[in-house]
Amino acid sequence: ISILFFAKEGSDCSLTSVKQNLCEPVTVSFKEGLGQKFRQPSGTGIDFSLFQDDELCKGDGDVFPLAVKADASPTDDDNGVAGKHIPAIINSQITQAVFEKQEKDKYQVRVVKQILWVNSTRYELQEIYGIGNSVDNDFDGSDQGKECVICLSEPRDTTVLPCRHM
Repeated sequence: ISILFFAKEGSDCSLTSVKQNLCEPVTVSFKEGLGQKFRQPSGTGIDFSLFQDDELCKGDGDVFPLAVKADASPTDDDNGVAGKHIPAIINSQITQAVFEKQEKDKYQVRVVKQILWVNSTRYELQEIYGIGNSVDNDFDGSDQGKECVICLSEPRDTTVLPCRHM
C-alpha cells in the first residue's frame, strides 16, 4: 500500500508526487493473507497548515491531493514457467481523493476516482446508477425502486451501457 500526496498518475500505472519535498510518499508492505490492518507509520502524513484550502479540496486537473495505491505483487509461483523467468505484471488499484473541510481544522477524505490496472490495462471504475436500490435477498415485487426499469416487474440484475442504469 502506498500513500502519496499531490500525486499525478502516469501512463504506466505509476504515481508521482509533485510536491514530494513537502510530503514524502509512504509505502507499507504486507505479507500474503487476509484480515490485515493498515496503520500509517507515526510521523508520516500531511501537515495541512502548509497548504491552502483550495489546494486540498480539489484536484488540480490530473493532480489529486491524496492517492492510495494497492499493488498485488505476484508470488514466485506466478512468475515463470518451467524455469523461464517472465517479467512480473503487477495489478494495482488506485484511489484518488480530495479533502473536504468539515470544521476549523478537521478534514474528511472524499473519493473522486478509482482505477484498476489489470494485466497492463487501465480501467476506470464508474458509478452504476440505481445500484443502491438494486436486488436484495428480500425482494418481494412490491418494493418500489428495486424493479427493472424495462419490464417493471423483475428485480434489477443487469447494467445497461453506456448510460450505466440498472
